[in-house]
Amino acid sequence: MKLRDKVVVVTGSGGGIGAAFARRFTADGAKVVVTDIDFAVVQRVSDEIGTVGLAGDITEGATIKAVADLARRSYGEIDIWFSNAGYAGPRQPGELQDDNVWDLSWQLHVMAHVRAVREVLPSMLDRGDGYLIQTASVVALATQPDKAAYSVTKHAALALAEWLAKTYGPRGIKVSCFCPGPMLTPMLLSNDFPPDHPVLTVAATPDEVADRLVHAIDEERFLILDSALGLESLAAKASDYEKWIAGD
Repeated sequence: MKLRDKVVVVTGSGGGIGAAFARRFTADGAKVVVTDIDFAVVQRVSDEIGTVGLAGDITEGATIKAVADLARRSYGEIDIWFSNAGYAGPRQPGELQDDNVWDLSWQLHVMAHVRAVREVLPSMLDRGDGYLIQTASVVALATQPDKAAYSVTKHAALALAEWLAKTYGPRGIKVSCFCPGPMLTPMLLSNDFPPDHPVLTVAATPDEVADRLVHAIDEERFLILDSALGLESLAAKASDYEKWIAGD
């Protein structure tokens, strides 16, 4: 799908990779609606790219409806809804983590996607066209032992995207699941990695990832990766699952 003149909602677009997407989509001619939980960052990005935005908790159905209504009032029916907002949570190796971490991860990485689809899918089906993009993670193709809730709910996000593609693809709805590797964003840097940590040597900048994503959207790929890490993880699991589980 070409982005020019398309109405696009990007959740979690007040900073990091979401803001980079909003800037790049706008540069390609899209009419982007910015939304994030913090008013100040929404206003900053909206002003920067000359668009509208709304601050709110995207895990709440009322916020999703308000954002969708803003997009429709401002630009018309929504062509692309990009469920990008995420929560990494604390690194807790060997722990199952507290219920509050699980609850937030589930609501943000899965149910917010479900609620967004409920909001925009009917009009997309009426038109026989529309695009649902959902951010999971390369972790969804592998695992992350020090973040149980993040890992499990990102797997669920990928599974939801698969179901949507299989169910609604034949009816004209395009679906992509974006599974990025490490990116130089506040979310990654909040882990306080030492300067020589390997993850920092392979992490891409948000602008680099945004460029790759635009090309993948143009090709309407289901599984969108920004590095070889995802394919390597997928291949390792498929070729010898027992070996992969054992960590050999």
